[in-house]
Amino acid sequence: MFSKALITLAAAGLFQQAVALGPRGHQHQHQKKDLITEVQTVTNWVTVTLVDNGPTAAAVVTPKTFYTRSRKTRSRASLSTSIPVASSAPPAPPSSVVVPTTFISETKAADITAEAFRGQPQPAPSAAPAPVEPEPAKPAPAEPSAAPSAAPAIPASPPASGGNKRGLAYNDGGLLSRFLNSGNKIGWTYNWGQLDDSNSGLEFVPTLWGKKMDFPDVWPKNAQKGIDSGSKCLFSFNEPDNGGQANMSPSEAAAAHILYMNPFAGKARIGTPAITNSNQAGEGITWLSSFFDACGGNCAADFVNIHIYGVDTTTFLQHLKNVHNKFNKPVWITEFAFGGSDDEVDQALKTVIHEMDNNPEYSFVERYAYFMAADGMMVKGNSLSSYGNTFAYGS
Repeated sequence: MFSKALITLAAAGLFQQAVALGPRGHQHQHQKKDLITEVQTVTNWVTVTLVDNGPTAAAVVTPKTFYTRSRKTRSRASLSTSIPVASSAPPAPPSSVVVPTTFISETKAADITAEAFRGQPQPAPSAAPAPVEPEPAKPAPAEPSAAPSAAPAIPASPPASGGNKRGLAYNDGGLLSRFLNSGNKIGWTYNWGQLDDSNSGLEFVPTLWGKKMDFPDVWPKNAQKGIDSGSKCLFSFNEPDNGGQANMSPSEAAAAHILYMNPFAGKARIGTPAITNSNQAGEGITWLSSFFDACGGNCAADFVNIHIYGVDTTTFLQHLKNVHNKFNKPVWITEFAFGGSDDEVDQALKTVIHEMDNNPEYSFVERYAYFMAADGMMVKGNSLSSYGNTFAYGS
């Protein structure tokens, strides 16, 4: 995954402004580390895009285009592509925070290889947009042949995991202990990567993420390692409907899902590719519907994986129902965030947590994770933020 020089919006205020932009304003890099090994900051709004140029990955910096929606929601701000330049650069971010928008303008990439991008484990992660640890010998790559036109019968999935619905999405495993004191309601964790470096004892969910770099090559070994270590579920691709993330067509994703995810059917519960809540043509629910069409009934998928940004609590809860009504499968929300002050975010989080945990209308929600367990967000120094505390301990 990425080096420790992570490019982020460390300030909570900037993050809340970013999530208020709506689904298309949410474009971020969900990898464990950053591709940039050396960074110079000139304080302009830009977007960093990963480009796979053979054995060397590059970080391409392009102007940020802000998407605005006609639907009005709480704390929604209409922004154009003209953003005032900040008077000073933001404070240095924590080692592994990943947020929707990047606040830089110039970068230097040095010796960025697929290996550096992937990062591999120590006692934990490796091969994917995840961990921060020494790396063991690189697993032998799988031999991806063309995806079969028809997959064999999909084995029955194991029963749904028990325990609490709430999970921690993180990059820095050292922050998780703050969430795990007596009375916590956290049941699982993930880091957008393939191996667990949380040292938390929580159930870990490996993520294939995409077809970039050598993620698919190391996936078979790492997914099996996770299952052998107690992982009961696996995530497929990260926002393939988003050009800044896995960026795949529904048919391409269906073929790859059959090839890389189906072999684990019956061994673990398998999620669909994680989609955004974008309402743009060919994205969000529409993209996932096309994915299932392309699967032709051959894709192992036990639950639908979704991300939600830039909406109020009413719209959030309605979107959950829309997804469930469309696909008739259990739903996981593996990223979501609300805009506003910490107090406003805290109140919104209390509202949706109460519904998802207690209202039978949302019994189809199996698990959810707020974005994210990082300093300046759910963590504030040595303590949790108000909404971080609500997520970990609130009812």
